[in-house]
Amino acid sequence: MSNFSSAHLPTSTQIAELRNLLRFGGFHGEIAIFRAAISAAAVDVDRYDSEIEKLPDQAELNRLISERHTLTSYIELCRSVLSPIHRLPNELLELIFGWCFPSQAYKISSTVTPEKEVERLSRFYLLELSRVCSRWSHIAMQTPQLWSDIVVDTRLWDRCPVPVGTLLDFLESSLDRGREHPLSLEVCTVSQHHSSVFNLISRHAPRWKAASIWGTDEDNVLRACIGNFGRLEKLTLAGSWKDVETFQTAPRLRELIFSGSANQLPKIPWTQIQRCGYLDYSSNSSLASRLSLLSLLTNAANVKFALYLQTSTIDEALDLNITTHIRHIQLELSTTTRTRATACQFLDNLTFPSLLSFCLHPPLHTRPPVWSSPHFLRLATRSGFAQHLIRLVVHVLATETELLRCLEALPNLKWLSIMDCTSPGASATVITDLLLQGLLSVPGSPSVITPQLHSLTLNSVLDFTDSLYVDLVASRAESKSNDEFHANLWWLETRKRDVSAGALNKIAQLMAEKRLIFNSGEWRVRFPP
Repeated sequence: MSNFSSAHLPTSTQIAELRNLLRFGGFHGEIAIFRAAISAAAVDVDRYDSEIEKLPDQAELNRLISERHTLTSYIELCRSVLSPIHRLPNELLELIFGWCFPSQAYKISSTVTPEKEVERLSRFYLLELSRVCSRWSHIAMQTPQLWSDIVVDTRLWDRCPVPVGTLLDFLESSLDRGREHPLSLEVCTVSQHHSSVFNLISRHAPRWKAASIWGTDEDNVLRACIGNFGRLEKLTLAGSWKDVETFQTAPRLRELIFSGSANQLPKIPWTQIQRCGYLDYSSNSSLASRLSLLSLLTNAANVKFALYLQTSTIDEALDLNITTHIRHIQLELSTTTRTRATACQFLDNLTFPSLLSFCLHPPLHTRPPVWSSPHFLRLATRSGFAQHLIRLVVHVLATETELLRCLEALPNLKWLSIMDCTSPGASATVITDLLLQGLLSVPGSPSVITPQLHSLTLNSVLDFTDSLYVDLVASRAESKSNDEFHANLWWLETRKRDVSAGALNKIAQLMAEKRLIFNSGEWRVRFPP
């Protein structure tokens, strides 16, 4: 008979405490004490093995085996508690789970399959994490912010491998698990499903912080939400929302993006809007009605206008006199005409007395609009660009002479970005020796163009002389007394060529002297936000 019994056998309370630590986290004990307990218990396990080998009494043997099992289980629990993953605070695990968020899959996109729609509605990645252990399950299921980015594309629903009712259950579950956490919504609806989806998301209107809706509220389901958008800050709408009052009261709304015809605009608290994007590639509304939107944006700082201009639209007679204190404007012009007709004559109807940044370019991979220096110069004179315009970005069909004439009117310009036209059939480039020569900063010359220039970005087909480009960069860098000059040169891969060693050495010298920050490489089209 053996009288041995370990003094380190845990009580049921100790076991429960350890299991709670594994389930909910929150370990704050001394690691050394746990390790000492593990070492002492391991010694007693060896003692149990020795006693079990020489004990013939079955009843006593059963007791020793049971106690040994309890002790080894206790050791494993202690080791699990001490493992790094179990010592992480719940707050840190919540952040890690948030970093697991597959953001690329949570966008309305033509590349998303019906199967992927099911995965994102069910929050499959969180369900996978929840299967690791009870603690992870608790964090994944009980952390509202992990359930507060909702993306729904009902165009895929009829092809999903689960019934529509199940998809709605998934959506409702995600919305409920988000509790009161601010909600980000991205919803694309079609007629047969829009009411059921809008009914669910409308129940959470007080949580909406950012909402993007592609489609139309055909049955006015969202009308019941009027006055409940106290958190809404950013709104994106596409479709027909003519005179809809749903979003007319939204005290925090500051950013609006609308894609559609100008005659389908909803009622919006326009005086609150600080950032606005208007995308209209249709021909369903007149140019005058589209431009009139600018007069509503009395307090907007940043505006992007994407306009589709047919030949008839370009020639449309306008009788507008719109003055707006926008500070940054991005005009994306798409035109069908392949003639030399300018697409810029509508500028004669606009005045920007506070403008800091002017950007004019086509949509990606389309032919640039034709530049008109008279129209721009009249706008510059009317608006006082000579005093306050500091950034100019242009991707247009223009001559070097035209562009230099416009730059002469912008003495305070600090950031300049010019892009060559690479469209099929383009017969001339704008970034040539003539343009670079005009931008040289000659010491002592009273007629330096853009004397305050701080940054020059060229997207070029490299139709210029390397030595002249280096002379231009050097002249600007050497004219800066304190700040480094920024030069970015991007080229088409097909036009890449070797640069002379002398030119490279001069640029390296300016960089070593901390007069120049120089970046170069394959063509990058980047427009200011």
